[in-house]
Amino acid sequence: MNVSLLVAKRYLFAKKSHHIINIISGVSLLGVAVATAALCIILSIFNGLQNFVGQSVNAMSPDIEITQKYGKIIADSSISIAQLSQIEGVEYLSGVLSDAAVFVHQNQQYIAKIKGVETDYYRINRMDTLTEGHFELQYKNFPLAVLGAGVAFHLNCQISPTVNNSLTVYYPNRLQKRTAVMNENSLQRATFSPSGIFYSYTDFDNEFVFVPIAAARELLGYKTGFTSIEIRCKSDVNKNKVQKEITQLAGKNFYVKNAYQQQEELYKVMQSEKWITYAILAFILLIATFNMTGMMAILMLEKKKSTQILYCMGGNLQFIRRIFVYQGMLISGIGLLCGLCIGLIFCLLQHIFGFLTFGGNVFLLKAYPIDVQMMDILLICLIVISISFFMVNLLVRKLFPHKKTKERN
Repeated sequence: MNVSLLVAKRYLFAKKSHHIINIISGVSLLGVAVATAALCIILSIFNGLQNFVGQSVNAMSPDIEITQKYGKIIADSSISIAQLSQIEGVEYLSGVLSDAAVFVHQNQQYIAKIKGVETDYYRINRMDTLTEGHFELQYKNFPLAVLGAGVAFHLNCQISPTVNNSLTVYYPNRLQKRTAVMNENSLQRATFSPSGIFYSYTDFDNEFVFVPIAAARELLGYKTGFTSIEIRCKSDVNKNKVQKEITQLAGKNFYVKNAYQQQEELYKVMQSEKWITYAILAFILLIATFNMTGMMAILMLEKKKSTQILYCMGGNLQFIRRIFVYQGMLISGIGLLCGLCIGLIFCLLQHIFGFLTFGGNVFLLKAYPIDVQMMDILLICLIVISISFFMVNLLVRKLFPHKKTKERN
């Protein structure tokens, strides 16, 4: 039996000489519990939002994207589309021709990226499931366009059941010699009819307009080549292995990026935000632990006289110190356990009922998403226990220092 732990429990739950000490103890324990619960809840909500953004971005990104390291256009002779399609694990691939252009609809103008793709491009990212209207890029001989929701909003452009709702696109004529004065020959012009609007709820909605690749070639002035090659992998394959094989085939003049690498900066920002949030909440938890340490000092001073009895019974300084270290860790442990229970119950109720909402009908998500991760729980436990152990040990050593024994005459 651990006698120090037994005495610590007795000191903790025994009736105090002053009622105010019980109140201070309860407030200190509540502070640790509330800070722990807040850390658990906020990190879980942040994980939920991070997952939602990541899924939305990945829904618009191909599994693998090939781009040119040097220059803008991938020449047809520089990489073999046929060889890429024969790699095991590749389900579908499409050449893409994209560049910034000016879009005009009625009296509205907006700069976005025109993205020329094949008519079955929706196979890359299942875009047909994200589209209002239809993902159609060609009707007989008329080119159609699928706009991002943000682009459609800025242009006040709606889906057209006919081909007379024109969306005009302007792009600088690459073959025209640059002059100080712009004329009608300085710009290339193309007209499209909107057939669909896609909603990814990411920046893609404000950036892209999909059109037939043939129309894009005519507008941008490229007879051959692509700005990128986008690949969808089979669901049951190792995408990293497919990426390595494509990298070997493409050679050193190309970037071959997976979905994460295509949005690497976004993921780094989201991860940095999470750690910054964790650091701020950990600082709040540190303040709550300071409050608990003050309460521990009061408890130690109250019991300091009774420790003389333990000395007389044979207890040494280390024994006395362990009693109060155990007592402090019991208090922080109870606060940690209560806080985690409160936080996890709140997360469960939020996941089921979604009572904590964004407000209004502006957002796709009505309620804050929840994703409780075991790593976060372990980090919360680690920081509470570490701070508590350090503070309690420091306090115990200050209140019960080593004493030099004096020889009795």
